[in-house]
Formats: sequence, structure tokens, C-alpha cells
Amino acid sequence: MQGLMTQSRLDTLIAEGYGSGRDENYKSWIRVRRRLSSPVSNLHRLTSPKYVRPLHLLSGLEFGAANVALWLGCSEVREQHPFWPEEHPHPSTGRNPDRDHRVPFAPGLLSLAKKAGIKHGVYPGTRIPFVATIDFTLSLGAEWDQLVHWSCKPRHLLDTASNRERMHERIHVETLYSEAVEAKHVVIDGTDFTGHLIGNLDWFRPLRSEWNNPGLNTRLEEFTSHFMSVADDTVNLAMGYAAEKMRIPKEISHTLFRMGSWNGFIDIDAFEPVIMSRPLRKDVLQRKQQLSRKLLGEFHA
Repeated sequence: MQGLMTQSRLDTLIAEGYGSGRDENYKSWIRVRRRLSSPVSNLHRLTSPKYVRPLHLLSGLEFGAANVALWLGCSEVREQHPFWPEEHPHPSTGRNPDRDHRVPFAPGLLSLAKKAGIKHGVYPGTRIPFVATIDFTLSLGAEWDQLVHWSCKPRHLLDTASNRERMHERIHVETLYSEAVEAKHVVIDGTDFTGHLIGNLDWFRPLRSEWNNPGLNTRLEEFTSHFMSVADDTVNLAMGYAAEKMRIPKEISHTLFRMGSWNGFIDIDAFEPVIMSRPLRKDVLQRKQQLSRKLLGEFHA
């Protein structure tokens, strides 16, 4: 949201649906455009197997977190999601009209910040309350939402940044909001992610066209069954064996390997490097399940 904010501009953004909607129809409050740049962040538009719409991500940590959220099976990912200043519809509404009218409104962040004795903030040069955003609002489950909020703050900034006191104040107000809407709040500081995990997930993540391709989906379970039956051989040999059994081209076997690794049909430790000339490293320590429990809660573990 570059340039001087005016009430008219803010009203227009809200009327156009920014910060609102569910699932495929969600429009993030902050969107990555060619003219939007940052000297300290890596901006990304991430495509996913879940949505036609891209995810708008403002840092490398958000990019990694988005991959993790999708990999862990969150039913919905809303990035750059507003915590509106004034009272507003509960963030779990918008999927079930019959239920929505029974759900209480969510409190505005202005009132929560005031009760906590923390300055909310306004747009520069104005008296218009700033529309604060949480990096991710995640939904678990399809019919009845269990919400999780992720705030992405690198560990070194939380510990050493000149504005770290303000960062911790903001996290405190976010936590109060999460408590008010019965959501789990988690600070994602990057320490739970290895570089191998983020690189692997970016590699494994299927294209939407692959994910929705019946020719691949109908073969995935058979491929991964053949692959896992000889997983003590090297990854290359196991893929070759599965491809030979199914009489499919090598490039298709690579796609099915990525898809199976992404959705859990292949028992792979995504935290470690994948070396094609060595046997598969299996997730014997259940690291994926442990990460899910830590970041999403017992509900999703």
C-alpha cells in the first residue's frame, strides 16, 4: 500500500475485497507487484497446487513458511490477512452462511491495543488507523474452521533489531487478537526450518496442473507403492524400478516422485538432502508430525 493513504482510498480497497474472501476468492491485503520492492526482503508470488491465485509473500521466511503450511496440509492459507482496526466479521466466517450468523464479531485491534497499553499506529501523515496484517491465517479442517495465525519474524531480528521492542509489542497484540477469536498464535522465526527442508519443499511442490492431472493422480499410489518396496536401493534405482513396472517414461517417474514426496505417500525425511545416488532417507523420527504439532497444534498432528 504505497503512497499517502486517504479514507477514500482505504474505503475503495475494502470495497474491492482486499483482505477479504475465502479459499480461492481470498484477496491478500498486500499484493506483490512489479513496482513493489523492498531493500531488505525477497518478494515472491508463489504458485501452489491448492489455488489458481498466487500467494503474495514479502520475505524469504514467508516463502518458506508458505511451503511448510501447504505441505502440512492446511485446508486454507490466507497471506497478508488483516487484523482490522474496528470490530469486524470473525475470520472463520465466509464458508458456511448457515453458521456465520451465529458466530460473534471479532474485536478491532484498536481496542485490544488500547487495553494492553500499546500504541496501535496510523498511516504516515494521517490520523487513519493502520490496517495491521498477520503474515498467515491458516485453516485446519474443511467444514468447521480451526484457525492458526503465523507471524514470521526472523530470530536474529527479534533478538537484535533496533525496533525489536516494537516488534514484540506487535506480537503481543497479535496474540491478544488470536485469543479473542480462539486461534492458535505461533511466531515463525525460522529456527524450525532447515535449508534442506525449504529447498526440498520448493522442489517437491507440484504444479497445480500436475496436482489436478488425472493421468498422474491415478498412477501415484501405484508408483509410490513400487518405489517404497525397493526404497533400500538408491533413489534413482527405486524410481527406475517403479517406472519399469508401470512402463512409464523417466520424466513421469520424476514427477510422481516429487508428488509422492509432497503428499506423504513416499516416507521421506524432507529435512535432509535428497541424494539420488543413495538410499531414501526415511522420516523415522517423525519430524514432519513433530513440526505439525508444534506449529499447528494437537488438532492437526
